Amino acid sequence: MTTLLQLTTEIPLNTWLSAPWEAFIQQADAPESDRLKGYYYQGRMRFEPMSTGSDHSKDHTTLILSVGLFATLQGIPINGHDNCSYRRTGVSEFQPDASYYIGENADVIPWGTRVIDLESYPLPSLAIEISDTSLGDDLGAKRLQYEELGIEEYWIVNVQEQEIIAFAIAPDRSSRRIRESQVLPGLRLEILEQALARSRQENQSATTAWLMEQFQA
Repeated sequence: MTTLLQLTTEIPLNTWLSAPWEAFIQQADAPESDRLKGYYYQGRMRFEPMSTGSDHSKDHTTLILSVGLFATLQGIPINGHDNCSYRRTGVSEFQPDASYYIGENADVIPWGTRVIDLESYPLPSLAIEISDTSLGDDLGAKRLQYEELGIEEYWIVNVQEQEIIAFAIAPDRSSRRIRESQVLPGLRLEILEQALARSRQENQSATTAWLMEQFQA
């Protein structure tokens, strides 16, 4: 049986481990975990290193630029969060690569908030995972977690294939594949995929200029 001392000193990464909530919180809030992403779901915890790989980080930046540009040009209120922790005490925690509050909830999280308490604040409208080495888990347990929580929309960015796998999640927690965002109406995911492909051959300024033309067409 894994002890709390073992969890806080030598925790296996990229693995779901059965653990009580208290063990997860001790690990998640420990100073040595400041470069780890933490998830807790159905009595299991998972920690991942925050990727420092060039491919992951470049796609991450391209997506953030793309979503922000589209929302700005369309006049859609939006506030994005990068690797933010969301917590429902005793039940669930997740830390997507990017997440967004959109529309009437855009300004709901006050400045100075560290971990977003889901007992006090609503869920983000959109969660995004950038999948370079974690595609199976992002399509599996994390998708189930986001569905159960009831996040409106979930995107998985497959770095290797320059593909966005997106799901709209209904109030009854069922999900369906989409090719156009429901929370950012008019945003076609094929445009973002083309931007990811272009970013392999050109700098982000050039990709952003191309995106602006597409979004204003």
